[in-house]
Amino acid sequence: MQVIDSAPRVAVALALALAACGAEDGGEGPPEPEPALCDALGEAIDGAALESHMIAFAEIADANAGTRAVATPGYARSAEHAVATLEAAGYQVERQVFEYPDYELVGPPDLALAGPEPRNYLFYEEFRVARNSGSAALEAPLTPIAIVPGLGNASTSGCAIEDFAGLAPGAIAVVQRGTCSFNDKAENAAAAGAGAMILFNQGDSEERKGVFSLRVDAGTTIPVVSVGYEIGLSLAEAGAAGHLGRIQVAGREVDRQTENVLVETPATASGRVIMIGAHLDSVPAGPGINDNGSGSAAVLELAAQLQRCAPEHQVRLALWGAEELGLYGSYYYVATLPEEAQAKIALYLNLDMIASPNSARAVYDGDGSAFGEPGPEGSAAIEAALAGYYAGLGLESGETAFDGRSDYGPFITVGIPAGGIFTGAEGSKSAHEAARFGGEADAAYDPCYHQACDDLQNYDREELWINARAAAQVIGDFASGTLPLPPPVTPRAARPSPRPPAAAHDGAVDSHSHPPCGDASE
Repeated sequence: MQVIDSAPRVAVALALALAACGAEDGGEGPPEPEPALCDALGEAIDGAALESHMIAFAEIADANAGTRAVATPGYARSAEHAVATLEAAGYQVERQVFEYPDYELVGPPDLALAGPEPRNYLFYEEFRVARNSGSAALEAPLTPIAIVPGLGNASTSGCAIEDFAGLAPGAIAVVQRGTCSFNDKAENAAAAGAGAMILFNQGDSEERKGVFSLRVDAGTTIPVVSVGYEIGLSLAEAGAAGHLGRIQVAGREVDRQTENVLVETPATASGRVIMIGAHLDSVPAGPGINDNGSGSAAVLELAAQLQRCAPEHQVRLALWGAEELGLYGSYYYVATLPEEAQAKIALYLNLDMIASPNSARAVYDGDGSAFGEPGPEGSAAIEAALAGYYAGLGLESGETAFDGRSDYGPFITVGIPAGGIFTGAEGSKSAHEAARFGGEADAAYDPCYHQACDDLQNYDREELWINARAAAQVIGDFASGTLPLPPPVTPRAARPSPRPPAAAHDGAVDSHSHPPCGDASE
């Protein structure tokens, strides 16, 4: 059964729900819990409340330089909105403060073509400095590295040390994005003797042509900057003609503090805990309304509705900080969790980008059937529960790789079963996916991924409502005992560091470049 067949009735249901929500009186405080309501949490999700949170996040970003990134006033205000919402719902809120390593520029960066027609590029608009970039000032030959231009290219530029054969010591390597991690390219460039690296966008699709933000591992020894596809090609051509480039970067690592926001329902006799979470921060470049206002809104609304039921198992809800910098909030939480508390967590459900405008509705591939990377025992049951919910509505769903590149990563590292929902980032929707889910083939799932245009016009309201309902229903089914919990996890002595490596998060790689719905053959 296709999404396009059932979409009209889902849209009608959403309209009716929104109308009903607008008529409710929300001023009487938290309702009396009713155990039976845990079995119908999905139906309780209020579309108007979801929209109100999305509007609140957008207004916060608008009032704070267009961003809700960690270590900015926009993030602080986002956390305050979450805390106020949760306290109004009747929770005692834990604001878990943690320290994380950050990077800052200590002088104005510079990127220029030194000749024969000199050109200076505008910082941030035309070039960006990688987080954790090395520092240096140099003028040196530009050297293109295994460039593969054109739409549909499958560039592997810089992924092998052999790509840098013939690079003069101290030259500026001009490297194309694609295939391997940003850090792998930077390490290879440094090992080959490059004085700096310019990484330009891949250009394999229209969505991968602009300037982009990137991150490399702490300790990177050479300056690393990024540019868009067209500027990158022009620099590569200038290098092939024997011209020079100029780069100046001065940066340093600093320690900062931020917070996770956590609440939970009362402890129960079972002693088991079910968790659900979403990251609260955006990237510096934009307001982060789909990424990840959508997941945060769903967690806040689920928290409000959980007060209406009395679950058999305790439910803990988290809004994570510093996800976009490297999963620091969730890693800190798991790494500092006592072993006894770790053993009580039955499962974790992650919501990261659940309302992409050109959505392909996907759940994490917990059984490994689509991508070959299964999660800990019990993850397959979470995948089946989410897929079963969609099927019950007559809606399609697919799989996305279970690769740990969001806040469920730290949980699966210690063996806790996990799952979640993801509707697509900057990758292109295939024709097969368009037939299954509707939308536009050969276009990005989210054309504003990690950009300033990730605003209130950049998310699918119906998709948000559907996926928030799915998450709520599955949490309710596990919490009420309708679905059996996975067996208890044996605590692991080797737990993740509170400071994970950069490669733990999609910001360090070609993010979400895999097809989100198991179309690995296309």
